[in-house]
Amino acid sequence: MDLFPKTPKPLPKSMEPLSGQLSLSGVDPLQGREFTVRKRDGRSEPFNEERIRLAVESAFKADRDIPSDYTLSPEDQAASLSVTAAVVQRLFSRAIRGEELEIERVQDAVEEALMSQGHVQVARRYIIYREDRRKARALRGDRDVTGHVQAELHVTLRDGSKEILEPQRIRRTMIRACRGFEDRCEARDMSDETMRNLYDGVRIDEIEKAMIFAAKSRIEQDPAYGYVTARLLLDVIYGETLPGFEHYHDVTVAHASRFKAYLEEGIAAGRRRCPLQDMP
Repeated sequence: MDLFPKTPKPLPKSMEPLSGQLSLSGVDPLQGREFTVRKRDGRSEPFNEERIRLAVESAFKADRDIPSDYTLSPEDQAASLSVTAAVVQRLFSRAIRGEELEIERVQDAVEEALMSQGHVQVARRYIIYREDRRKARALRGDRDVTGHVQAELHVTLRDGSKEILEPQRIRRTMIRACRGFEDRCEARDMSDETMRNLYDGVRIDEIEKAMIFAAKSRIEQDPAYGYVTARLLLDVIYGETLPGFEHYHDVTVAHASRFKAYLEEGIAAGRRRCPLQDMP
């Protein structure tokens, strides 16, 4: 028995697909007016509730673990259309009050409708989907028509402060760690895997662990990844012991620049007596 038939059955008339524009039947003087939605990049496009229905259906399929090219059960199709209708009604109410329809508000309305109709797990799937998409935009550095970044991720520094996450720094670190093994190790793949596991407010040590794990998990593919993993580990160790250290290629310079300070700190702590402190 095929639990997920690819050929959809005809829907009851009450469940027929929506027309594509906000339903203004019987409303005057707005009947026939077309509404637009402002996208994240600043451009506008015609409002189309069919896209909302497809997004809601995708959330139901994800929650039910149904492949995207299969159809929902009649019950879930009805629930999907009910949620879509509630979203359209809410957006319509805002539109006739003169409020601008923005993509974020549309998606907020979908979340609210899912929750209010009791589809909590589906709503969670939709929220995760939105966050994944936002993270992808941030990592790609997508910009709007004015050149402003559409979304940003932040990293929590060791002192608790935050700064904007720069994906290129992760890529550069991976490229350095793969130096000499470029023909055997894929720095880009490891960078992409690392960034897929990040979130807004991620800590520095979590980024370091994600990079190390991305390299370590590939050792079975090629032993060269073992050297990459070791280099990433050395970056962490040296970063904790050598102030200002950037990466393991700088270790000789870092040792030389810190040597005199080490002596001074050791002598001040009463742990070292060394005539080398008087050397220039």
